[in-house]
Amino acid sequence: MRVLAMVGVLFVSSLSARAEEGGAWVSHLLSLPVPAAVTLCGEPVPLDREDVLERLDLELVVTLGSPVTTSLWFKRSPRFFPMIERALRDRGLPGDLKYVALVESNLRSDAVSSAGATGPWQFMPGTGSSYGLDRSPWRDQRRDWDEATRAALDHLAELREYFGSWPAALAAYNAGKSRVARAMEAQGQTDYFGLRLPRETERYVFRVIAAKLVFEDPAAYGIRLDGARRYAPEELVEVILEVQRRAMPVAAVAEAAGVSYRRFLELNPSLLSRELPRGDHRIQVPLAAEARFDLSLARWERENPEARTVYYEVRAGDTLSAIARQHRVPLADLLSWNDLTPRSIIRPGQALAVHTVD
Repeated sequence: MRVLAMVGVLFVSSLSARAEEGGAWVSHLLSLPVPAAVTLCGEPVPLDREDVLERLDLELVVTLGSPVTTSLWFKRSPRFFPMIERALRDRGLPGDLKYVALVESNLRSDAVSSAGATGPWQFMPGTGSSYGLDRSPWRDQRRDWDEATRAALDHLAELREYFGSWPAALAAYNAGKSRVARAMEAQGQTDYFGLRLPRETERYVFRVIAAKLVFEDPAAYGIRLDGARRYAPEELVEVILEVQRRAMPVAAVAEAAGVSYRRFLELNPSLLSRELPRGDHRIQVPLAAEARFDLSLARWERENPEARTVYYEVRAGDTLSAIARQHRVPLADLLSWNDLTPRSIIRPGQALAVHTVD
């Protein structure tokens, strides 16, 4: 009985300590500071309007109340922000736009939304294509940091030119240009902060502002970065890989780069297939591997037999997936070899190229 009593005391003490800790955290969230003057991309945020102040306060509470996500922001930002900041300076665009990628994807190239938006800047397929982001069975440039950043900045700059303000441009980036334009016309409002929009879009711009405030003055929000484990920028170099005779296995390219297969795909997140088709490919490899990269691939070419091409005649009832299984090749490769998509229609008598190794 005495042991049980002691356990009970310890349990109650633990609950009390946790309640006190939780109460302290709630007290912290109840008093998050908001600067007297706040700007977004150089444009003032009208904090003198009570609803605007409350909307910003909400997103600060959500941001600081989600410590795991916010911690990952601070860990990843040193790796990816420098590249985005360089692109913004080159374009003469506001540095605050880097927080759009933060809010969109948590700085993850492999982020995919429930609606199908993909990559660090969360492009939908149609929008990505309209800004030159290639999608094929072997590559999706929406996942490529350089290409997606270029496209996102093009898109944001065009939206800013159309609407005349950055908050409205960011809202349109989230909800679509036509939806924001229709809302402005129907409501007689040109000011983003006075528009009624879908709830996600109404919160979106304030999430970007909250992220900016926390990053610009983390100490003000109780965040200490001294001793923090943050991810440094990687020393990478871009090389042009010319695949001339046949598809090149990604595994061979990774080995030539001196990294694992998984690591190579992390460095080149737009790649989807196990092989690179014929043509020129921009790829990222560690700086230390640049000198030996071409020699390593040349050795692989010598040591591996060239694939031969056979042509399979489509029969009634055939499907692309069944043909790929029959020849023991990945479906993505079969599509790439024949310039097809998963939705392409094949017909009896059609010849499909299949690359095999004897």
